[in-house]
Amino acid sequence: MLTTNFLKSRTSTRDYKDTKLDEGTLKKVYAIVDEEAEKLGKESLSFLLNTDGDSVYNALNGVAGYSGVMIKAPAYIALDAKNNDPSTLVKGAYGLEEIITKLNEIGLGNCWITLDGVEDTVKQSAFNYSEGKINILLAIGYPLSDEVRTHKYDDRIATEDLVFLGDFDTPATDEDLEQRGLNDIFDYAKFAPSAQNKQEWRFVIVDDEINLYIEDYQGDVNLIDAGIIMYYIDELGKSLAMTSGWDINPKIESEKYTYIATKKM
Repeated sequence: MLTTNFLKSRTSTRDYKDTKLDEGTLKKVYAIVDEEAEKLGKESLSFLLNTDGDSVYNALNGVAGYSGVMIKAPAYIALDAKNNDPSTLVKGAYGLEEIITKLNEIGLGNCWITLDGVEDTVKQSAFNYSEGKINILLAIGYPLSDEVRTHKYDDRIATEDLVFLGDFDTPATDEDLEQRGLNDIFDYAKFAPSAQNKQEWRFVIVDDEINLYIEDYQGDVNLIDAGIIMYYIDELGKSLAMTSGWDINPKIESEKYTYIATKKM
């Protein structure tokens, strides 16, 4: 059975207690980010943790944030992509979502922050790094409130506009997905965050494979969105004993759709 606890854990925390992370919590966070980087490949990416929240906030306030508003937090985790391979950003965003799950387990809230258009010198003033490229970060800390916000359906694209069978000319019906045991997965996966809530992911089911595409590809921001939705589908698919993992190979296949990855069901 799909668990609503997974969805509840994905809500963003935008207000944090003005409290630095204690030593025990910091030790756990360092272990979490190091383990994730090791898993995904330290030669291609890393996760940078800055516990001086004020310095990051002051550097990025007015030029970055959630929906244009910088989130003030006691610490931040940045994704540092060390090469220009598009698959690195996809993997890194997937990894950050996995990190979010582990942060929730130790009582830390989080919020995605985009860095589109932010000058490299500004990002380097917020995070001490000499190589690579930072595109995204997480604000993390102790939530100011324990209240859990509920998701709403009214701002989500209909499933038949997201999922197709065989090709983009054949929308998948609820009955089609139910027969394959996939209807709940896609209904819930729609809650994944995306830049400006555009929900540009598209899926084509062919035999026993799920193929992920991005509609009207806009660059790095969509690669990050792809990694996030891939994690959602993997986690939600665990209830069906669906294997985790994707074959990632981003490439433009048409003017409208950019292929990202394939997953075996």
